[in-house]
Amino acid sequence: MTASTVVKPPPKIRVAVASKDKGLTNEHFGHAREFLIYEVDAHQAQFLENRTVKPYCHGPEGGPGDLSENIAALSDCTAVLVARIGALPESRLQEAGIEVVQVYNTIETAVLDFYSQWVEKSIQSI
Repeated sequence: MTASTVVKPPPKIRVAVASKDKGLTNEHFGHAREFLIYEVDAHQAQFLENRTVKPYCHGPEGGPGDLSENIAALSDCTAVLVARIGALPESRLQEAGIEVVQVYNTIETAVLDFYSQWVEKSIQSI
């Protein structure tokens, strides 16, 4: 590396987490009444806010609801971490540019692991 080379740190990203207890990534996407939003970088996961949504699996007559509001609520997030998710919501989130990760772990471990993998993929795509 030359003296004129500047190495930028990887950017911070936002990650949404579906959690029943605010400690684990243990909520099914369709059952989530809120998503926990974290700002993540290589060193830490900082909680930003809760975003309230209508549970997708509790639409009219107990069937699927409208995904558009939930996707809009997560639109500034790079990814959503969930315990489980159905094929249709997963596809719609991916179409909106939101990566879906099915994981069961502590929130901090899950978001930091995702960030490391995201950085690796970003570097490989350059």
